[in-house]
Amino acid sequence: MRQTGYHLGIGVLTLALAILCCTQNDFPLLQGPYLGQTPPGTTPELFAPGIMTTEYHEHSSPAFSADGNDVYWSVFFNFWGPQVILYMELENGRWTPPRVAPFSGQYSDGNPCFTPDGQKIIFESRRPTHEGDPYTGETDFWIVERDGSGWGEPRHLGWTVNSDKWERGPSTSANGNLYFCSMREGGYGQMDLYCSTWMDGSYTEPENLGPPINTAGYESWPFIAPDESYILYESDSGALFVSFRKEDGSWSEPVSMAETLNFAGSQDRFPLLSNDGKVLFFVSNRWLGNRYPDTRLSLEEIKARAKSLSNGLGNMFWVDASIIGKLKPDGQK
Repeated sequence: MRQTGYHLGIGVLTLALAILCCTQNDFPLLQGPYLGQTPPGTTPELFAPGIMTTEYHEHSSPAFSADGNDVYWSVFFNFWGPQVILYMELENGRWTPPRVAPFSGQYSDGNPCFTPDGQKIIFESRRPTHEGDPYTGETDFWIVERDGSGWGEPRHLGWTVNSDKWERGPSTSANGNLYFCSMREGGYGQMDLYCSTWMDGSYTEPENLGPPINTAGYESWPFIAPDESYILYESDSGALFVSFRKEDGSWSEPVSMAETLNFAGSQDRFPLLSNDGKVLFFVSNRWLGNRYPDTRLSLEEIKARAKSLSNGLGNMFWVDASIIGKLKPDGQK
């Protein structure tokens, strides 16, 4: 039988727990929205450096709950090995240190996404569909629901949305529709963007978004606006693009955000709008403004450089979300 799992080695999980095993007294006093960080202007800035942006490889943007009282994200602790979902929450008015999410830490899990009601998280995982299934390396969507003050057991999202290929990068609109990227058969390119409509308590068969968004290359890591008026995603150029919904329901010609985000040959991905709509988060491998090296570095060189810069292969950035509306084509409402 097919499996979507990838078991974390004991050493990896031990390392993750050791890194996160600090007490509240050892952790900086963080209070208020966005972990108490000062919101950025129209030039991208690192988000929460040394707290959520670290020398490790952050592999998703911060997904805050609807009430803003907890935040989830994923990180690689050992280069391209298995990833772990972490979280922080407000306790007695201050943010806790990062912890491993109670539904993560055993398999490779990433890209947590809250559903509109805030009671569920959809995430991608390589865990087995059934215990004991053989490993195939594919990634599927799983969902976990709040159970009182904690979380229940994750369950596979099912084979209407999932396929025998990669499904990654979940994003939900206010009406519950699920947007994501997939390498499933029948697309326009190597990875396409899809939408599965939330209807009568379940997801419908995913529909390919088609041209002009999907091309013969890679389109990945989408973020859908709550009202589905625009979609952000990474293209195979490594830059983020935005496409706006037209009055007839079709999508406008995608516009590159490279110049707006000071893209300089880096890889920008995982766009995510804050719940209040004021800031845009994304992850980038830009070296604090310097071009990502064209030459292939060894793992030792990458680790040394990342440590010296306090900047890993993927870092969280944020920027004022007003930049999105400024890219809307002339004449489009």
